[in-house]
Amino acid sequence: MSRYSNDLIQFDIENKSLLNRDFILITLSSFVFFFNFHSFLLLPIRIQELGGSTSTIGFIMGATGLSTIFTTPAVGVLVDRWGKKRFLATGGLIMSLTTLPFAYLDTLNFLFPLLRIIQGGAFSLCFISAGALIADVTPVLRRSQALGLFGVFTIVNYALAPYIGKLIIETYSFKVFFLIFFIFGFLSFLVALLIREPDRRIKVEIEGSSILTTLFRKGVFVSAFTLMIAGSGFISTLTFFPVFAKDIKVESFHLFFIAYTLSALFVRLFGGWIPDRFGKKRAVVPSLLFFSLSVIWVSFASRASDFIETGVLFGLSHGLLYPSVYALVIDLSPIVDRGKAFAICSVAFTLGGMLGSFIYGVVADFFGFQVMYIAAGVVCFIGFIVFSVFGRDRE
Repeated sequence: MSRYSNDLIQFDIENKSLLNRDFILITLSSFVFFFNFHSFLLLPIRIQELGGSTSTIGFIMGATGLSTIFTTPAVGVLVDRWGKKRFLATGGLIMSLTTLPFAYLDTLNFLFPLLRIIQGGAFSLCFISAGALIADVTPVLRRSQALGLFGVFTIVNYALAPYIGKLIIETYSFKVFFLIFFIFGFLSFLVALLIREPDRRIKVEIEGSSILTTLFRKGVFVSAFTLMIAGSGFISTLTFFPVFAKDIKVESFHLFFIAYTLSALFVRLFGGWIPDRFGKKRAVVPSLLFFSLSVIWVSFASRASDFIETGVLFGLSHGLLYPSVYALVIDLSPIVDRGKAFAICSVAFTLGGMLGSFIYGVVADFFGFQVMYIAAGVVCFIGFIVFSVFGRDRE
């Protein structure tokens, strides 16, 4: 058993500013990575162009989540044992190399799901390493704020990558689109090499837990379940939104992504202190409620202004919900299990997204997008009830 507490193993981190050199480099590397990764929100349009159905879109897009389910626990263990920087850099390199082949694929074949599976592994490497590094290089009393600010530069790509990608595709072609985003994956790799990872030698005397022990620690399992439910609504909403917009003959789907991004940015920049000040559970409960309502609201969208309104509520609620639950899981886990804690969060969220993509894709095929979004919102509302009753803050 460790004789160190989380607070005793903060080294000199408490004396650092929030926006220190390594925080900036980690955030920049992740920003470039996710600029590439979120450009694949436009892949459903390409799949549809090549003759794929809604179920096919769900299968190919969900393949990324499927691989993440298997790779993330391993990554969580590896980064706790071997350090984080090297895995962050590797994730950027893999994402870059798997983007390039899409430029030359003109028919739907096994390479589409295969490449998306590999990209899921790249996501695990980048997200777990970057998130655990952020926790390592920022003060514990500003952890929710740090994770929220870090997430801002991930979130912005939900609007930036599809918007710029859409312009590239309309001006040039999907081939040029994939070639340009291939370059950004490589830039993520280069930036990661500049990061200085905190000294890990003090951890030699500390015994870490298994990933299952970490999962079933008090409060962690309910938080992970909440993330899984939220992920099912979040990923499915974003995955099918471009196709949904075309289905209701409103082409400006990017307005939803922009409204979502700006709202999430706003709440994280100006409200990121709320979970640290008032408690994570108090931040999660109302956020999850309004997130559920925003997903249901999507089903009633019929014009561009509806996209903006739903995007605002979707962004405000998710923008506070996501970092609050992550920070809560970190608070409930010892420092040597941070990689595993991030892995649990990521697996839970991605598992929900994967199941959502598969299941809701089939629902949309049989019953239409309106029923699909209502069903996704109702499931998220059930998650709100469960967390309200069983969720807990750190004592």
